[in-house]
Amino acid sequence: MRILLLLICSIVIGSQSLFFPPQAYSEDLSYELSGIIYLQPSYFFLKDDNFLNPDNDVLDFSAWTNRFYGRIAFNVYYDKFKFISQTRPTIFSEDGEADEFDFITDDAYLDVEFEEGYFVYVGKRNMRDVVAYGANPTDFLGENKKVDFTKREEERRVERKGNYLIGGEAFLRNITLSATYAPKLNNWQKEKDRVLLKGNYFAEDINTDMTLHLFYGDVPGVGFDISSTVSDNLVLHTENAVRWGSEKYEISAVNGVSPGAPDILKYEITKLDNDSKAYPHIVVGGSYTFGDGSNLICEYIHNGSGYNNSEWEEFTDYVKSNHNAFRDNFFPGVAMGNLAGANEIIKFREMRQNYVFVRLSNSTLIENVDGQLVFLGNADDLSYLVFPSIDYKLGANIVLGMSATVYAGQDDSEFGMLYWSSELNFVGRYYF
Repeated sequence: MRILLLLICSIVIGSQSLFFPPQAYSEDLSYELSGIIYLQPSYFFLKDDNFLNPDNDVLDFSAWTNRFYGRIAFNVYYDKFKFISQTRPTIFSEDGEADEFDFITDDAYLDVEFEEGYFVYVGKRNMRDVVAYGANPTDFLGENKKVDFTKREEERRVERKGNYLIGGEAFLRNITLSATYAPKLNNWQKEKDRVLLKGNYFAEDINTDMTLHLFYGDVPGVGFDISSTVSDNLVLHTENAVRWGSEKYEISAVNGVSPGAPDILKYEITKLDNDSKAYPHIVVGGSYTFGDGSNLICEYIHNGSGYNNSEWEEFTDYVKSNHNAFRDNFFPGVAMGNLAGANEIIKFREMRQNYVFVRLSNSTLIENVDGQLVFLGNADDLSYLVFPSIDYKLGANIVLGMSATVYAGQDDSEFGMLYWSSELNFVGRYYF
């Protein structure tokens, strides 16, 4: 069955370029069709036991997974109208489970220029105007979107679901203004109504872009970006936001429980109520391109709503006590429920407050080879991940790639608590 599904999906995706030429033009109407077909198997070196998943009994992970999908862009142009779309038909497979099919829509929106320099847009759109790499505090409409961390930072933002929205843009001489409204749409879009206002100014004399963001939503905020080209080799950037409130959870006492009860019955994870505190989110860094084409990016990241040392200690103590209770068969049902709750709030890469991001890449040093090495370090608990990857261009339309992610840290650190110690990812891409 799996082979049949892969074959059908290959034929459907690949045949589009046969029945529809990649570009077509008439006097008023034109379209563009392009895409990438991916085959992406992954292997995870699962831990036998970790605090969040004792004996792998709370969560069930497969060592092998595979994604077979297409990223298809189909754009239509007529006079001052543009229809922009990107879809990802996907077959996901893992050991011992039935194949899952999903049809993901990243973009499907209409863009109309009703007057020179003035546009309105409506539909589903993935907006991704950011300047930083390791984290994006002003990516307000991209929050909580699922991304593929095996891809480079720029590509992750390209492949993610968009929002249903309506908005407009005005392009003036050195200023761009935009307003976007993303409503709550019951089962279609569950987030609270969101409004994003943006103003961008390009200072030609200092070759610097500056953008101000005003956001209203579940966690309102204001953001400010700067990207400055200092020289042909050096670009400096900063991406900052202040958010009033957070999606933070805390360990709190359960009401009505006897003081002599075991800890796993006395405490629970709860979301902070009426949290209107101002939390700063800061990324400061830059990129430098060397003479041989190598590019180095360095960033400091501050996540104001992350856990400080005492809060993290409370969280890990809670996880450890429930882990031990489960393994000792002491109220195992309660312990499993508490651990399941802990797993739901874990967002690896943004649990703590201070991080360092470094990426070194080169696409020209060796012909047809593009390689990179990424380091993301948690400066609070000294855990980290290392992510090397390499791509080889095999002909005009085929690229083969391999990457690995290695996680390191103490058992109660952020990256040390991950369910696997490392992972291997392979990918084949066919461009059409």
